[in-house]
Amino acid sequence: MKIKNYLLLFLLPCSLLAVFSCRSLVDEEFPDYGQKPVINCILVQGKPLTVHISMTGKLDSTLLPLENDAKVDLWVDSVFVERLERQDDGVYVSTRLVQPLVEYSCEIAIPDYQTVYCRETLPKPAVVEKIEHINIAGRDEEGTTFPAIKLTFRNYPNETRYYEISIRQLLRYRDWDSKEEYYEEEQVYIPLINDPVLLNEGLPLMLFSNEMITDSLYTMVLNYTTGASYGVSGSYVTMLSPLIIELRSLTYDYYRYRKQLYLYSAGRSADGLVTPVTASPVYSNIENASGIFSGYSFVKTDTITPPPYEF
Repeated sequence: MKIKNYLLLFLLPCSLLAVFSCRSLVDEEFPDYGQKPVINCILVQGKPLTVHISMTGKLDSTLLPLENDAKVDLWVDSVFVERLERQDDGVYVSTRLVQPLVEYSCEIAIPDYQTVYCRETLPKPAVVEKIEHINIAGRDEEGTTFPAIKLTFRNYPNETRYYEISIRQLLRYRDWDSKEEYYEEEQVYIPLINDPVLLNEGLPLMLFSNEMITDSLYTMVLNYTTGASYGVSGSYVTMLSPLIIELRSLTYDYYRYRKQLYLYSAGRSADGLVTPVTASPVYSNIENASGIFSGYSFVKTDTITPPPYEF
């Protein structure tokens, strides 16, 4: 007993020292490293080319200054086509709709800074061969069933391709003033990833390359849940909603950007206890500035209405 008491008295000051050593004043004045342009343009097939221009700020900045005096010149397949019009603070919009297999490049002149250059070409859209809906694909940790989408698409084994799948449910709402009903699209949740191609990416995203796909056709099973459930015969099932499935064909830069953006967001929202705080930079492909100029083409289904459950 004497030995145990001695050890407790010896360890107590160390634990107190560890607690108090963490309580030090943090300087809230962050240094200003100088401003730098930030260019953001996500090229999406069929939508106007839109460039958002802001300037970097200090680490504790909540709102970044927007740039309204830039000159944004657009080339299409190396031919000058127009100077983009500013439609809002820091937002410059083209009259052109983005198309795949066309090279878009911008030359951006910002007062007192180097000329900024960016360039990208979207890949051709993928080809979806077949889509099936599975009402009950498994159960989560609480025993609630979840459905899945079984998607078969064409692959090009001799090309390196990058993809992302978006599954959106259509939710019905009512405007209580006009009594009219309307629908809004909302991303579904991913309860479990068990497809080997998705697991190879190492992130809980429906984002992947064809690195592991060797055949000309590939079938991927995508588990999902709508976030709502109800009880049936003593168990719970996911409430099914109409869906829209979108298979996106990404550029390499957009693929890298999406992965880094997830890691960056996860690091910023970490609590430091259960999840570690990490500093992950956001991927950039802009010359003489920061940001992203990249995007995707896509193929999208009509509204898919899952069949009712059979019990």
